[in-house]
Amino acid sequence: MFRRSLIAVACVAMVACSDSSDNNPPPPVEPIEPVVPDVTLSAEIRRTEFGIPHIKADDWTSLGYGFGYAYAQDNYCVTRREIVFASGRSAELFGEEEGSVESDFLFRYLNGSKEEFEERFVSQLPQFARDLAEGYARGMNRYLEETGVENLPEGDLGCRNAAWVTPFDATDLFFFLRREALRGSSDQGLVRSALLSVAGPDGGNAATPSAQGLEKVAASAAIATLPLRNLDQGSNALAIGSESTQNGSGLLLGNPHQPWFGAGAWYQAHLTLPGEYDVAGAALHGFPFIGIGFNKDVAWTHTVSLANRFSFYELKLNPDNPLQYEFDGELRDIVPQDVTIEVLLPDGTLESRSYTFYESHFGPIVNLKSVSSLLDGWPLFNGSVLAFRDANILTGIRGIQQWITKGQATSLDEYITALDEVGNPVFHEFAADRNGEAFYGEISAIPFVTQAQLDSCVNGIIGPLLAEATTNVIISLDGSTSDCEWGDDPAAPEGSNLYPANLLPQLRTRDYVGNSNNSYWLSNPAQPLEGFPTIMGPVGYEGLQQFLRTRIGHLMVEERKNATDGLSETPLFDLETLKGLMYANRVYGAEVVLDDVLQLCDDGMSADNPEACEVLSRWDRRVDLESRGAQVFNEFWAGIRREFPDPYQSVVANDEFWAVDFDPADPLNTPSGIDLTVEANRNLVTRVLFEATERLATRGLSLDAPWGDLQFLERNGARIPIHGGAGTMGVYGAISARLGDDGYANPSSGNSYIQAVTWDESDCPIADVVLVPSQSTDPESPHFADQTQLYSDKQWVRFPFCEEDITANQIGETLILEE
Repeated sequence: MFRRSLIAVACVAMVACSDSSDNNPPPPVEPIEPVVPDVTLSAEIRRTEFGIPHIKADDWTSLGYGFGYAYAQDNYCVTRREIVFASGRSAELFGEEEGSVESDFLFRYLNGSKEEFEERFVSQLPQFARDLAEGYARGMNRYLEETGVENLPEGDLGCRNAAWVTPFDATDLFFFLRREALRGSSDQGLVRSALLSVAGPDGGNAATPSAQGLEKVAASAAIATLPLRNLDQGSNALAIGSESTQNGSGLLLGNPHQPWFGAGAWYQAHLTLPGEYDVAGAALHGFPFIGIGFNKDVAWTHTVSLANRFSFYELKLNPDNPLQYEFDGELRDIVPQDVTIEVLLPDGTLESRSYTFYESHFGPIVNLKSVSSLLDGWPLFNGSVLAFRDANILTGIRGIQQWITKGQATSLDEYITALDEVGNPVFHEFAADRNGEAFYGEISAIPFVTQAQLDSCVNGIIGPLLAEATTNVIISLDGSTSDCEWGDDPAAPEGSNLYPANLLPQLRTRDYVGNSNNSYWLSNPAQPLEGFPTIMGPVGYEGLQQFLRTRIGHLMVEERKNATDGLSETPLFDLETLKGLMYANRVYGAEVVLDDVLQLCDDGMSADNPEACEVLSRWDRRVDLESRGAQVFNEFWAGIRREFPDPYQSVVANDEFWAVDFDPADPLNTPSGIDLTVEANRNLVTRVLFEATERLATRGLSLDAPWGDLQFLERNGARIPIHGGAGTMGVYGAISARLGDDGYANPSSGNSYIQAVTWDESDCPIADVVLVPSQSTDPESPHFADQTQLYSDKQWVRFPFCEEDITANQIGETLILEE
């Protein structure tokens, strides 16, 4: 049975049972001992301001139990819905419109049956990781049983009275964790489409395309859907060492640009297993461990890395049998594998559907017809097919082990040792410690493909076309020889074929390290990391142009070190100046080009755009709530980027446009300015600015309205203004929102869980944090929008870590959860 609180010893009331004429006292009655059921799980849950739960337990299963219950109180429906998708049952339970047939086929194929998944993946985890997940699932189930499906939250992310809401187990939770690990590879748009577009051998041979046809392949690949996350969902990170801080301790800024709601969103918590694990910060929804956070001595964060996570292999087919391919002079079979799912039809009945995957020893066959029609067919025009291999297929759910071990680190040495597991699917690693050291590492799942292999194995026709068109973001290797197989290293996790941690880019320093989703190259511009294969960071690779957000991040650090940023007259960083940097809201794109736009206004362009020119001349070049004119530049810069599409590097890489071209020797200050001596540029700027004002005018939006009137999040009928702006125009505090009739309403991602962490002489870490979308997705919760308003006001939450601080900030009663 469940018990919500400690059982007190019962008092037994005694009643005399005697005849009125009998003066003798009744015989003594032995007290009845209360029956106390066996307790196998026990967790303490306390909440502090803004609904942050602090969970304490004496074993891993109980810790997960308390965490799962506390999380479910705020967001049960979010993770329960995602588990449906991860288990390959979305079309069966939601129907075809709300579910995804493609996703169901993919994850039934990748995971196999529950029994197969448990044997192949779950059984390989250490016991503490399995116990934690087991407890988490039981805690969420406990919440469901107590609450009842009829009382679950309503709203866009609610699930009241939903037929698909049922208890689940730890294996279902691991299905979900694995799906999240594959979002940057097997489960991202281009790859999923390629995996689900294979019809099998078609019995014909496509004609060899002309030179013009091959150019179309390259052009199509260059503008294909970027097989990466939205770059506004990328993140910033700074880890600052003693040479750059005022008190000699480390400082860390974590600024992930994750989704605000649903899968990939954050939830704040503090988990304590005395003597083993004491970590605070934020976990992704449904994750039973802290992802970005801090403990007594170390703080850490991540940014999305755009290193290669997969590769295609071009297989030369046997002309007499299209289900065979050449490998090392022999023929190997391509093996069909059927997957069947159920689909809920509008009339309430279920329909079975099947799809056939075709497997080579590299992995499944893919079809890239979504990139170009010339890459359709089996065989392709050159008698081959493409296979797909994913670095995270075996990495899978190993991240739970690595993140727990990182959280147990008492020093930077121990943190770095924890990374040897290479359980990180897609992130750059950052850490700082109380002793004043800072660390960066591109220590994530990267296929062991050397530069020599890239130089020799990207051959034939298709491989070089894809590599050139996508600047090495998509690579296709020669699948006919073992010389092009992924390598192995004894220091890497067994059987992973990944680069081991010691061969990946990393930097330990007492200065600082930072990243805003470009490669490892300029983690510290004074100490560039160079000489690594392109597979480790093709976006913003060594010697390539960097994102505007990367540039402004490093430039703000240098200004702070020299006290030229206006935040403080004292050089170097402290906690307050780090927070000031985070909320500066400078638009670096405007700092780079707006003077030239205004010069054109002075030269006569104002005759065509009088109001736009006037508004831009007065704009403060920031995206604060009171900034007027940010919307004009936002639409203008979006228009310029559309004129020079470069989806794989996401920069304007046109030498004719820039007054000062990109210089690899000065990557933080170039390119810059608009070359106004080129008439085409003058005409371009005039036209794009006019189009920008038209987009705003057609929606009835004022060109000089305060930014906070146009960018907002709606919560229970109220509009909460949101500062920050598009990372693609050089805003460090990136917010991803589309222009609509009301402005930039209801951003989908961007600044999410932000933490600024440091230490002083006490044992307690000092952490100021804010969770921009707030803790709960339940519209009836007091924590549905409270931190959103806090962020709007540029305020922070001091995260209580030590016992006396938790006690001082506790809200509500302590809950002892037992089973």
